[in-house]
Amino acid sequence: MGPEKPVSMEERSALRIAVIGGGPIGLEAALYGATQGHHVTVFEQGALGDSVRRWGHVAMFSPWHLNTTTLGRETLARAGHSVPDPMSCPTGHALVEQYLLPLGESDLLRDCLRLQHTVLSIGRPGLLKGDLIGKAERGAQGFVLTTVARDGTEATQAADVVLDCSGTFLQPQALGDGGVPAVGERALGKTGRIWRHVPDLLGQDRSRFLGRRVLVVGSGNSAATAIAQLAQLAGQDPQRGPRVVWATRRPSEQPFAPRADDPLPSRRDLWQAANAAVTQPAVRWLPGWVVNQLSEQAHTRPGEILVTLRKVGGPAHARGDEYIELPVDEILSLTGYGPDRSLYEQLQVHECYASAGPMKLAASLLSAGSDCMAQPAPGPETLRNPEPRFFILGAKSYGKNSAFLLSLGHAQIRAVFSLLAPA
Repeated sequence: MGPEKPVSMEERSALRIAVIGGGPIGLEAALYGATQGHHVTVFEQGALGDSVRRWGHVAMFSPWHLNTTTLGRETLARAGHSVPDPMSCPTGHALVEQYLLPLGESDLLRDCLRLQHTVLSIGRPGLLKGDLIGKAERGAQGFVLTTVARDGTEATQAADVVLDCSGTFLQPQALGDGGVPAVGERALGKTGRIWRHVPDLLGQDRSRFLGRRVLVVGSGNSAATAIAQLAQLAGQDPQRGPRVVWATRRPSEQPFAPRADDPLPSRRDLWQAANAAVTQPAVRWLPGWVVNQLSEQAHTRPGEILVTLRKVGGPAHARGDEYIELPVDEILSLTGYGPDRSLYEQLQVHECYASAGPMKLAASLLSAGSDCMAQPAPGPETLRNPEPRFFILGAKSYGKNSAFLLSLGHAQIRAVFSLLAPA
């Protein structure tokens, strides 16, 4: 009697689905899959919503109705929970406490969660990355995930489908010129001298920034949030408030161009606050400057960091380049985040050479611009990879492109499950 013939994916009534990441998109994907009767396992390297908790003090500029789904709200309602005013904007803490945690405690998801479990790698049993290139037969082998628990115990998990919803928040980009680490950045980063996320400037971190000289690097919404709050802190205490230098890579007349008809009013208000901040004496805005070097100056003032910046416009180190040196006490590197692609090193994933996101989706986003509200709804085919039944969803699917909203991830989930539905 010969070996048993493998059961094809199409012949399975219920799929074994591994979801990597217990954040907003991972939980919604798991809920959707469990509702359809699939066997779902969620692997989260920390606690539920751990990454969101790290910026929990920050208010989102998207309202509740864009950050939740009908399925999620109905699941909470059956358990006696309700979501706040759909038009109000939650903080990260509110999103975790009032939505993610109740979802995780629901009957559908409670037994699906593997918290404090890190996925180390994803592979195909018996296959390497270069085997069966572009062939559907790769999908017949299923997946194997290698995981490690908090206590160091390693294990493997079989799956028919893998949804990588692990996000980008824990992979901050470098602050140096050209997006590479500045001289001295690696060493200072190891000592915890560089903030890679927005501190709680008006809360628990307030006292650390009083009387300090602060450098902020970055030109996105995280930088806008930090600048607006630092300016507010300086206004609250003019004598001891922080003195701030804000370096942005692109020269411009103002940091942001708010629209009166912005469909996200909280984003408009944030940009206006950041623009107003640079008119205050406590904030010095340097458009068109990049960081070249960092060095700790313990001999002049304990903890002081000397920052060398270069004006954009000529080759680095060329004669005639304009440089300035600034002594600072705190550095906020808010230059964005990117995907950890090491998880799927042995899988066939076609990546965009610019954003490092999956190629089909990246190509569909090229014409949409940088406004998250202008991004197209993802069609199922834009989410396919050459690797059968492996999907990258959520912020990670956008790679280094930051124009992502949770509502876009929710649309991705629906699109993926339409591909998994039996013909």
